[in-house]
Formats: sequence, C-alpha cells, structure tokens
Amino acid sequence: MTEMRRLEPLQKGGVFERGRSSAVRSFDVTKDEVERLQKERPGLIVEEEAGVILLSPERDVAWLHYGFGSVDALRQHFRPLLEKLVVALKKGEAPSGILLRFTDQPNRSYVEPVLVESFFELQREWMEMKLIELPDERTPGDEVAPGFVLRLATPEDYDAVADLAREAFAERMQRPFDAAYYAEGDNELRVLAEKKSGRMAGCIGLNRREERTGDIAVVAVHPDCQRRGLGDAMLRWSFARFRQQGKRRARLFVDMENTAAIALYRKLGFAPGQIGLTYRRPTDDKELKAMAQKKKGTHIVFGNWR
Repeated sequence: MTEMRRLEPLQKGGVFERGRSSAVRSFDVTKDEVERLQKERPGLIVEEEAGVILLSPERDVAWLHYGFGSVDALRQHFRPLLEKLVVALKKGEAPSGILLRFTDQPNRSYVEPVLVESFFELQREWMEMKLIELPDERTPGDEVAPGFVLRLATPEDYDAVADLAREAFAERMQRPFDAAYYAEGDNELRVLAEKKSGRMAGCIGLNRREERTGDIAVVAVHPDCQRRGLGDAMLRWSFARFRQQGKRRARLFVDMENTAAIALYRKLGFAPGQIGLTYRRPTDDKELKAMAQKKKGTHIVFGNWR
C-alpha cells in the first residue's frame, strides 16, 4: 500500500505578499515598513519555505508579524524562526518586550499553545471601533468646554502628560507612556487645560497617516475631572479636526474591559469592529528565566539574548 502525503502549496511573491496571503497569519505590517526593514534591517526578516516572520521595532518594543501556510508549519517552525530574529535585535532594543497583535480568532486554539511555548503571555483583549462617517462639525476651536482649552502639547508638557495617563489608565496601563511618541511625525498631541489655573485635565492624541481615516491614538481624562463631559468634548473636537484635514472616517482601539469608554464611543456613533488580543514576550533574561522555571520538564534554549 502506498502512503499518500499531502503537500503544502508553495507560496509565491515577496515577504509582504506571502505574509498577507498566508493561511495562518498575524501580519498587519504595511508594505512600506517591510521594504524599509529589507533595506535597513534585513536580519529582522526571516523567510523560508515554511513561512515568513519579522520584527518591526517601535519605541520600546518590537512588533512581531508572521505568516505560515498551515497550522502544522507554524507548530514546527514558529519558534526556531523566532529565535533567529531575537538574536538580530540590537543591544537594549525593545526593552519592554516583543508584542504580537493577534486577530486570527478561528485559529486561536491552535496558535496560542505555540505562543505559550515560545514565552508569550496574553497582555490585553481589545476591540477596534469605527466611525463610518464623520459628523459635520464646526471648525475646531481652542475652547472645547466651558473653562477648558485644548492646546498643542510642548516638550515641557510630556512628563505631566505621562503622569496624567498613569492616573487615568491605572491598572490598564501595561507600558510606560511615551508622550513624545504621540507628538512626533504624523501624530498630534494636545492637552486639555483649565483656563484659569492652567491645570492639565486631559489629553488627546491623533494620527494622520491614513488619507481618509483619522486615528484617535489616545484619549485620557484625569480621574478628578471625569464625568464632566470632557472626554466627549475632546472627541467631538477631533471629529472637526479630521474634517478640516479632509478625512471622512475615524477609528480607535479600546480595551474590552473598559465598558465606560465603549459606552461613550457608541453614543458618539462608533460601531464595534474586530476583536483582537495582544501577546507579549519578554526580552529580559531574568524575566525569561523566571518564566522558564514555571515550565516544568521543558527544555529551554534562549539563544543569544543580550
């Protein structure tokens, strides 16, 4: 009797095309970013017959993206390919870890054990929310609520904004808040301040990268100033700001457990979208070894962590 073996079809195209067309994937990186990595950091991309996998450093983390032809291919090759990437990270790069944004819900039961064996832990569950059509708002003004003005943040504000974010997000905040990131490049960071005292009451960060969609990257109100309609006011200001820039839609991401924020966004017209998970793998030796000690009977190879 002849044994029949199913062959996986070979994937064609470059790294981006292979990643986006793979049957089992978490690959939301842009083509421009892939091409930049190929030019500047080729060691952070591994492409083999089994699949493609890459790391994209951003601020204090590195985002992981992968694509495999089948679940079996992921099970067999994910961890070895990941270790090749890890050793290509520069010393001190991604101190807050490697993050994976996962939306492949049908394959979660197959992928999650592979992630756990590779020292990834579930960090948060989030939901994308979209405003399909921006409302016709007036030209945005500085005074968004009685007695409160919304002004551009300056470098002198960054420490205070980070403190405000820690207060506002409390236990939901899992990484240091880098206020400078929300003000650089295509981003716009504004702080909400009381007109009389100048005290900072909130902040909002916008992203203008996409041509027709405005991203609300962060919105926060200090606990002492919550339930006064200030979050609502900043969001409505952002709608007018996006309209002014020629955009037609808005988008944001929210933690699934943040029911108060979800209710506010729905009131303003946002519709729930895809649900996703964020997993994290440490890059610190001590943290990795502590995780390894919990895995009894497992043979661990760390690679050349620096």
